[in-house]
Amino acid sequence: MGNVEIAHEFVAAYNAHDAERKAALMTEDGRVEFPALNVSHGGGWETTSGSNAANLVDDRTIDVQRITASGDAVVIEMLWHGISKGGPGMAPAGERVEMENCIVLTFRDGLISRYTEYIGRYEGIDLLAIRGRMLERRQPTR
Repeated sequence: MGNVEIAHEFVAAYNAHDAERKAALMTEDGRVEFPALNVSHGGGWETTSGSNAANLVDDRTIDVQRITASGDAVVIEMLWHGISKGGPGMAPAGERVEMENCIVLTFRDGLISRYTEYIGRYEGIDLLAIRGRMLERRQPTR
């Protein structure tokens, strides 16, 4: 599979809510980064499972608007949307939330080695509160 096909497979796995399939597309040392939130996780996609969108929304979906590939990178322009579960930083439960974002996937040896998501327009989400929730979930339990 080429990088563009792997990018499409990643989106399909995300939309199917298949964490194992997503993780299998990343290198073991893969990084997941959200620069606007100043959040970066190492060790592939699975390290974000406690703080990912699945815990914030139901029916989360990436609608690909455009894909551009160059060298070892694929850029995905997308509309992400879901139904809020409520809670800090989110619209009331049951309301639609959405973001127009851009994902840059960097590849190494046929796998995603870096996932970087740049946040554009968003509705129904308070990014500072979400950042706090993401960092809180990463703290070790005592």
